[in-house]
Amino acid sequence: MPRCADFTCGRWRPERLAPKWAAGLRFNGHWYCCRECVEHAARVGLDAPAVPAQMAGSLPPLKLGVLLRHLGAITEAQLDAALESQRASGRRLGEELIHEGLVGPDVLLKALAAQCNVSYLPSFEVGRVMQGPSWLPAETVRALGLVPFEADDAQKRLRVLCTAPVSRSATRALFKLTGWTAELYMVEDETFQDALRLYRPSTLNQTEQRREVLTLTGTDAAAARVADDALIDRSVTMRHASFEHHTWIRVEGPRQVSDLLIPAMEEPCPAAPIAR
Repeated sequence: MPRCADFTCGRWRPERLAPKWAAGLRFNGHWYCCRECVEHAARVGLDAPAVPAQMAGSLPPLKLGVLLRHLGAITEAQLDAALESQRASGRRLGEELIHEGLVGPDVLLKALAAQCNVSYLPSFEVGRVMQGPSWLPAETVRALGLVPFEADDAQKRLRVLCTAPVSRSATRALFKLTGWTAELYMVEDETFQDALRLYRPSTLNQTEQRREVLTLTGTDAAAARVADDALIDRSVTMRHASFEHHTWIRVEGPRQVSDLLIPAMEEPCPAAPIAR
């Protein structure tokens, strides 16, 4: 007879009691005797580190001014003048260079993409997102700051739009919770916002899992929600990952998938317009 997997409980699973009691709940492949034990196990799991830290020894990206100099877009004197005027205006360097008429948006986008080591699209038909993959909830897409527009099902690669700065932790979270690798394409902020407004999640038919997204205030509320889902489906799995401004928790059962989002701080999400 197996015991309850909650280390604070350890209750034996009786074999000859009522079927509802004997069935118990399954969470991440283990048997638990009751909802409270699942909630406790979920809370302990959410306290564990969610995503491995960035690999040690990775080189910092080149500065934007250096890249623009290498591209021949500006001279050393122009860069020095822009840096001087930037101190007074408070703008970011890219925004200052555009304001001074020293570079155009396409050149700046190319340099920012090179800085982040991603591809870029100087033009993009935003209507493509309406024909692209749409199985991610809109709230999750907004939190990640990644808008999908095309998918390679065979390779499980998801082509997504992004803006600068690129959130590598968001792409790691996407891979960890869905198994899909994000292929990043940087676009202008206005293009990204237009694509984000047009993105719509798919309407599921009755034979597919129901999908739900909730924004919660902390791990206690999330653990309680996980336990509630376990009561509904009787067997669920939970995975979680953290990125800049959220912890993303995915709870999957036979009948539903829940995305739980916990904001990390009161700051704009990665999808917000970025002044460069």
